[in-house]
Amino acid sequence: MKTLSLTLFLVLICSFGFTQTAQSRKILDSLKHQLSVAKRDTNRVLIMVSLAERFREPKPDSSVVFGYQAIKLARQIHFPKGEIRALAFVGRTLIDLGNLPKSLQMQFEALQIAENNHLPIEAALPLSHIGSVYATLGNHPKALNYYQQSKAINERNHQKATGVKMNIGNVLEKMNQLDSALYYTTEVYQELLQSKDNINPIIFRNFGNIHAKLGNNRLAMNYYKKSLQFYQDGSRGRTKAIVLNQIAKLFQKEKQLDSSIHYAQKALTESNLTSYKQGALEAASLLSELYETIDPKKSFQYFKIAAAAKDSLFGASQTQALQTIVVDEQVRQREIESQRLAYQNRLKQYLLLAGLSVFFIIAFILYRNNQKEKKAKNLLQEQKDKVESTLSQLKSTQAQLIQSEKLASLGELTAGIAHEIQNPLNFVNNFSELSVDLAKELKEEAEKPEIDKELIIDLATDLSQNQEKINHHGKRASSIVKGMLEHSRTNTGVKELTDINALADEYLRLAYHGLRAKYNSFNSDYQTDFDENLPKIEVISQDIGRVLLNLINNAFYAVNFPTITHPTVTISTQHIDNQLIIKIQDNGIGMSEATKAKIFQPFFTTKPTGQGTGLGLSLTYDIVTKGHGGTLEVESTEGVGTTFIITF
Repeated sequence: MKTLSLTLFLVLICSFGFTQTAQSRKILDSLKHQLSVAKRDTNRVLIMVSLAERFREPKPDSSVVFGYQAIKLARQIHFPKGEIRALAFVGRTLIDLGNLPKSLQMQFEALQIAENNHLPIEAALPLSHIGSVYATLGNHPKALNYYQQSKAINERNHQKATGVKMNIGNVLEKMNQLDSALYYTTEVYQELLQSKDNINPIIFRNFGNIHAKLGNNRLAMNYYKKSLQFYQDGSRGRTKAIVLNQIAKLFQKEKQLDSSIHYAQKALTESNLTSYKQGALEAASLLSELYETIDPKKSFQYFKIAAAAKDSLFGASQTQALQTIVVDEQVRQREIESQRLAYQNRLKQYLLLAGLSVFFIIAFILYRNNQKEKKAKNLLQEQKDKVESTLSQLKSTQAQLIQSEKLASLGELTAGIAHEIQNPLNFVNNFSELSVDLAKELKEEAEKPEIDKELIIDLATDLSQNQEKINHHGKRASSIVKGMLEHSRTNTGVKELTDINALADEYLRLAYHGLRAKYNSFNSDYQTDFDENLPKIEVISQDIGRVLLNLINNAFYAVNFPTITHPTVTISTQHIDNQLIIKIQDNGIGMSEATKAKIFQPFFTTKPTGQGTGLGLSLTYDIVTKGHGGTLEVESTEGVGTTFIITF
């Protein structure tokens, strides 16, 4: 299953054609043109560095020439970033040419410039190439350590780490950590696809090396051939030599000696043409081994070639030079560490002195504060007494304001009651006068010698009816007075079954007549839409009466503006899903969103000074929500109207 998945993955990557080499040529031509027209020296340095990087595989000697020119110019114009990059890329090319000591020296020099100029991002490049030196020397753990340092710097600074992760995958393969190597190589390939960067033949070489060690020889061969396709136009490259060597080893593994010799010879030729000493060493060593049993003379010839390449790479002089460079770098690092420790010691001394100074200053401040604290305590106590006195006065004022609000609503109610009670009193007065006249007629008829019995009966009947009407309107007046007394008396807090329809109807009329009595110009229609099946509920009727009176008065106030045509206030009740709903609706001026957010706050009012305390809706909200466990909501649109919704 794993092999099948990898095969499918290979099919996907085969869609990338053979345009990479052509693209490389276009890039080289573009860089040369840019170099010829570049006006700023810093740009010329960076372009020459890019040319050194591009010429590294096909023409390493040209790569070194461009690199040294970039180093020279960067030093002349004091451009440390350019100098670091140039040193790093020249040093990387020198690895391929077999000059490992010089390469390592240049990488350490680039690293030191980055450290001296505080350029952490630029330090990532020489660290990666130092890892490549140690990888060439076969010290894979040390190579991995430098690669990981480079990767960490790139990731901390949000830079791409594609190249160094490719190197990590390659060195993990050399250390036979094949699962980790495959993970890194696949991750790099996915990053190249997502970023639409050019696919590098090295990625296929790495895939091939991993699968060769996993025993997937056919899949490994496919990857190697895919890597060689980048060189099918006859171009040269270090990677091409490496892949040819790997194919030769794969054929040797499968006992196909002729094919192995063929590819090893091609690898040796390619290595010599590109001055790639490591490739020449591997190819010559393999050919010496292959010819050992079939042609000892040729085997010896190739052995001498391999020995010369090995001596060039790892001979005594090279080893001594490398050791000298490494020791010098270690001495430099120890000096840096010694300076760092000395700086830390000085810093500790300064901190100690500063700490003692701060301690004495704080002690002096504390002493002064202690003296001031005694005075402050006395002053604080005085202020505390004043605050408590002020709070007491505020609470008293608040209670007086609430009582004033209740008295204000009582006053408005009284005006309505006075107007409302006038009607039954008029009836009582009128029918009383009529009854007096009827009584006189009855007395006169009774004193006549001849009595008209039918007339007496009619007069008695009319008199009786008048008394009934007087009684009816007297009770009506008594009911109004009783409601007034209940509204004005102290709340007992006792809930009782109440007919909400009757309560709402009564307070609607009382509010209307109260405003009519108060303002001669007031004029508005009012309507009711009561649910006939509304059940009685247990409420404190005086409190709910205050709620209704306040909301209805506000509704009449909202429609009492010249801009409102056909002003109307409607009160309705509903019984839905075990909920009793009361709505007080008007077609008045409405409210803005900002006003709606504040209307239930104490002392907030939109009425002119002297016409509202700002406590009415606050008390109404508390009576409904806290006193009766209900809800009070408002819906309003400016210029359209407002609806208050009470739900029990």
